[in-house]
Amino acid sequence: MNRGAPLKPADRPWVRMTMGAAQIVADAEALHLMLLPSPGDRYADAQLDDYGGTRFVWRPPVRLIVEARFSHPVETLVGTAGFGFWNAGVMPGALIGPPSAAWFFFASPPSRIALSPEDVGRGWLAMVWRSPTGPRLRIPAWLQQGLWRLLKAPPLARIALSLSARWMAVSQRPLEIDLMAWHRYVLRWERRQVIFEVDGEEVHCAPFAPPGPLGFVAWMDNQFLILDPVAGLSAGLLPVPALQALALRRVEIEPG
Repeated sequence: MNRGAPLKPADRPWVRMTMGAAQIVADAEALHLMLLPSPGDRYADAQLDDYGGTRFVWRPPVRLIVEARFSHPVETLVGTAGFGFWNAGVMPGALIGPPSAAWFFFASPPSRIALSPEDVGRGWLAMVWRSPTGPRLRIPAWLQQGLWRLLKAPPLARIALSLSARWMAVSQRPLEIDLMAWHRYVLRWERRQVIFEVDGEEVHCAPFAPPGPLGFVAWMDNQFLILDPVAGLSAGLLPVPALQALALRRVEIEPG
C-alpha cells in the first residue's frame, strides 16, 4: 500500500510525473495531484500512470475503482483532469496512433470536445473514444506541432473533423455531482460496452468499447482543447488563478 492512496495491483509500474507548476503530494488521507498558480505561459501537469511511456497492458474485461474528489467545483476548475484508460495517442515523443480512451474526464471552457451536435464537450463527463486500430508511429515533436498547425487552418480543420466523425466513435454524458465531495467511481470496461458508476449508481453506458490495450492515467493539467465541427480545432494553455487539486484516496484495477 502506497502512502497517500492504495494503488492496486501493487506490481504495476506506478509512475508519478509533474511538469511545470505542478506537484504531487501524499498525506495520510490521499494522493493529491496539484496545479500551482501560474500565468499559463508553460504547460503544467500532475499525473499518475501505470504504463511507463507506451507499455499498455489493459484489455477488457477490466474494472477500475477510484475514490476521488476535487478541490473546486466544476464552475471554477481550470484545464483538464480525470482518470481512466487511454493510449496516449497524441502525446509528444510517444508512439502516435488513433486515440482511444474510456475515462471520467473534466474540461473547462473554452474546451469543447464534440464530434456531434448533441455532445456537451466540457464539464465533468463519462466519456469513451474508440478509433479503428492502426499502426503506432513515433513522430518527432516538431513534426507533430507542424501537423497540428496545418490542421488548425479552417478548411483542413473542417475536413479533419468530418473524417473523424465518420471513423471515430464517441460517447459522453455530463455528470452533475458535487466534485468537492468524496465519490466512489467505477468504470466497467467490457468487450462491447463501457459502464460508468458513481456511488453505486449507473450513470452512463457507452454502447461500444475500445479494444485495447490501454494504460491507466489520472491527471490534472492546464490545457484546453477545442474539437468541434463549428468552432474548428484549437488548443492552448490556461492561467491557473489558485492552487487546485485532484485527490485520490483509492485506485484499484482488477480483471472482470
